[in-house]
Formats: sequence, structure tokens, C-alpha cells
Amino acid sequence: MLEKLIKDFLRELQATGRSKKTVEAYGYHLEKFARFCEENGYDFHAINGKESRVFRNWLVGQSLKPASINAIIAAVKSFYDFLVEEEEVKGNPIVSRRLRVAEGKSLPAFLTKTEEKKILSYLANLPYHVALAFKTMLASGLRVSEAAALKAEDVLIQQGGVFLAVKHGKGDKARMVPVTNRNVALDLLVFAQEKAQGEKLFGVTDNTLKWYARVIRQATGVDFHSHRCRHTLATRLLAKGTPIDVVQEILGHQNINTTRRYARTSPEKIYQLAAKIG
Repeated sequence: MLEKLIKDFLRELQATGRSKKTVEAYGYHLEKFARFCEENGYDFHAINGKESRVFRNWLVGQSLKPASINAIIAAVKSFYDFLVEEEEVKGNPIVSRRLRVAEGKSLPAFLTKTEEKKILSYLANLPYHVALAFKTMLASGLRVSEAAALKAEDVLIQQGGVFLAVKHGKGDKARMVPVTNRNVALDLLVFAQEKAQGEKLFGVTDNTLKWYARVIRQATGVDFHSHRCRHTLATRLLAKGTPIDVVQEILGHQNINTTRRYARTSPEKIYQLAAKIG
């Protein structure tokens, strides 16, 4: 019964335009809830406030990160909203503000110049299309899923600059993203011209790129993952004085507070404040 309702809920999410990645994430989170109910003998119809805290504590016992726990709780809350609408339950027992786990406020981890040099040097050992995908993420701030989804026709020239058309970003929102490195922009133009319309630009999945990121990490000793390319571009744009709302648009952040976190990682701005003694 619970498994069927979860499937119905996921189909509803898909029907309302949620992205494939979002639906998959909800499915993963709700699998946790289903396993909790099975292992502890709970009937999901009868879950109350006290038992919802037991669920939260069970998640903590799984050694999950606080952010993951909060995401699971939010997913279960949405699921119960669906159950209320379907008249499967009378009320929603999940009160997010009471169940949330405190999250450490870690800052985005940008690549230092030394780290970036090591990464770029190692990319020469990888297949050209894979190396270009990572260079593109570093020069545009694309998410790894967005880079993997690019097609040949998504590389565009607008007002003399090269842009990437992200058609299904986070939240299924579209945006135009500038390529900030001239050499990468030129390489993309040539590479895209060799592809057929509708063909995937890099010809790989996001999981393949994540696998190569692990290869890079092991080979260089740099704590590298694809998202650090995004962090690096955002930090450097803000350090150059790019308006924060422009950076927000480039990255596709729904909330500008997410973008503001990058402003706190820019050492150049701090260095400029110190009185020069030499």
C-alpha cells in the first residue's frame, strides 16, 4: 500500500513538471521512510508527532549528513500533503521546523590557483570531450547535470560572445549562460560544429563526469569534484566586482542568499582592505 502511494506521488510530481532529478531524489528519500516503517512496524496512516521524531532520530542513527536528513524530512512532509489531498490520512504529522537537524554553515569550496593549475594540467590525460566538459563547467559555472545535458545547438553566439543555452536547469528553469574563458569558448564552437543537431555535446552522462572527477581527485591529490568548478567561477566573478544579481542569474540560483555565500569566500576583497607596508 505504502509503496503504491509513493509511486502515485512520484507520478504526480512528474506530471506537475518536476525534473527527472527531483523525482529521483524524492523517490530515494521516500524509500528511507518506507524502510523505517517496515523495520519498526509502523503503519504510515497512524504516524503522529512523537513517532515523526522517532523517524528523525532513526535517520540520525543512519549516519546521514544533516542536510540529507532535512531533505528527507521535507520530502516526507510533501508526501503527507499528497496523502491528505488523497484523503488517505486526516492530517500531516511532519512539522519540518520542529524536526530539522542543525546544519553546519560550511562555505563553498573554490579551487585555489595552484589547485586549478594541477587540474587543468591533468585534463590533458583525459579524453578530449571529457576534458572540455570540465573546462566548460569551470568557465560557465554549469552544474554537472546541465553540462551533460547540453546539445550541439545549445552553443550559441550572442552579441559577439559564446553562450550556453541551459534548457532544463534546477527547478526545470531555462537560462543563458556566458562562457567566460575565450579559449574554452572557441573550443566549444569548433567542437559543436562537428556534432549533429540534437546530438549530446559531450556524449556522456553526469555519472560518467562524476566518475572522471574521482579519477582527477585520486591522480592529483586535489579534493576535486565537479561542483568546485561552479564554486570557483562564482567566487571569482564576485571578486571582479560582478553584481551579485548577475552572478545569481548565471548560476541559476532561485534565492539570492545562496549566491551571497560565495561573496564570503573571496579572499581578494579582504586582501584589498589591508594597508600596504611594502
